Amino acid sequence: MKPSETPTGLSPSADSEPQRKRKVIAGRGLVMFIAGVAVAAFCLYVFIALYGIYART
Repeated sequence: MKPSETPTGLSPSADSEPQRKRKVIAGRGLVMFIAGVAVAAFCLYVFIALYGIYART
């Protein structure tokens, strides 16, 4: 590789340390929110499936 070429990929973040920590916490919060919605949707799906099975009788 020539010295003037830059490799592709992620470059180091130019954010300050407090800003980086805030982004990490926000990212974890977003992941937890999405996981919570997924668990709630799965519980609703199981409830509807079980209700359908038992309501048929």
